[in-house]
Amino acid sequence: MDLFSTVGTILQGRKSQYRIIEEVARGGMGAIYRAEDIENDRYVAVKEACLDPLACEGKRDQIRERLLLEMEVLKPCDHPNIPHIFDQFPSHNNEYLVMEFIDGNTLMQIQQRTLRQKQQLEESRVLGWLIQVLAALDYLHTRPKPIIHRDIKPENLILTPDGRVVLVDFGLMKQVEKQLGGSGPLIEAVGTIEYAPPEQYAESDARTDARTDVYSLGATVYYLLAGKLPPRSVDRMMPLSISVTKKLPSLREQNPTVSPRTEQVIAKALEIDPNERFQSAADMRQALLPPRRFILLPF
Repeated sequence: MDLFSTVGTILQGRKSQYRIIEEVARGGMGAIYRAEDIENDRYVAVKEACLDPLACEGKRDQIRERLLLEMEVLKPCDHPNIPHIFDQFPSHNNEYLVMEFIDGNTLMQIQQRTLRQKQQLEESRVLGWLIQVLAALDYLHTRPKPIIHRDIKPENLILTPDGRVVLVDFGLMKQVEKQLGGSGPLIEAVGTIEYAPPEQYAESDARTDARTDVYSLGATVYYLLAGKLPPRSVDRMMPLSISVTKKLPSLREQNPTVSPRTEQVIAKALEIDPNERFQSAADMRQALLPPRRFILLPF
């Protein structure tokens, strides 16, 4: 069902009016549009909460609460690798969230273009992106009430023309110690299976925390450097008698140009047991960028 956000439509928000310019992304539970913020003379991204009436039937209150929570949690955030939140409002029996429009290409688009050219992304370039994302995660995870993204993947990382990598799509975000009251989860969401650690699956009793994002980021970087996805975490947990790959394939076998240090860091991030992974984004960053040693020279 295409609601009222067609090209040229003007939506009345709480803080401004927004003219829809084009659709930039769509999924079963919503869409994102590039729009003109008329009063502030800037481009913004408008997130439309629900497109499928069957999927959203009976859940609109929870959808609205999820959007309000997303705005409440992210609005105070001030970090160059996280989009700014501007507005949230209801319109035409739907809910909208307005945020900074991030211009650029997703890391998935960049990787797909590279693979079509039968090339591989340079390790130094990927590590530059990784360091930026780790900085964003360290910021989120160390907030007074830590924020866990829970859906890190190449499609949710945008590289801007000035080289900034921005983490987007906080739809599965979890704020530690704050849930949707007693109403339970909106959906049994696990993120994107190929990048999700075992504790994130719906049937798992384990809780998600900062180490969940560490795993997903490790899987993302593995894909960017290897040109192929690592085995799914659930497949790696299966008995060896089943015909699946349990051991994580060597990253350097997939891409011999990758350094041993980088391979070790990514392998640790992808450990099945959360206790064996890096315990924080800061720990992972330190492993990639160990402290420099300075030698005192005589006068």
